[in-house]
Parts: sequence; structure tokens; C-alpha cells
Amino acid sequence: MKQIHHDDRGKFKSPNSTPLARKVMGVRLPIDMDATVRELAGDDLAAWIREAIAEKLEREQQQDMSA
Repeated sequence: MKQIHHDDRGKFKSPNSTPLARKVMGVRLPIDMDATVRELAGDDLAAWIREAIAEKLEREQQQDMSA
């Protein structure tokens, strides 16, 4: 299980090297996709989704560079 990081005031502290955007992004998924993502992500859904988006962005950037 991943450890949740807190600052000295007890607030959540991101383990990411770059700051998080202030604006939250949300998306509604089909029921079956939601269940699969939650099962695969385990206890850290947000981190799993961030990693999935990062992987997709990297693939898109590689495709743009090879075009």
C-alpha cells in the first residue's frame, strides 16, 4: 500500500515533483470501465489515473514527433 504524504500542518502533500493544478478535472466513466479502473488502481485512484494520463500523453507526443 502506498504511503500518503502530509506536510507539517497535516495537509496532503503531493509526492509529485511538479505542483498539482489548482483546478480539478473530472470525468464520468461507463460503469464497467469505472469498476475496472477502481479495481486496478487499488487504494490510490488519483495516482493511478495521473500515471495513465501521463502514459497516454507520452505516446501522443512520440507519435507527433514521428509524424
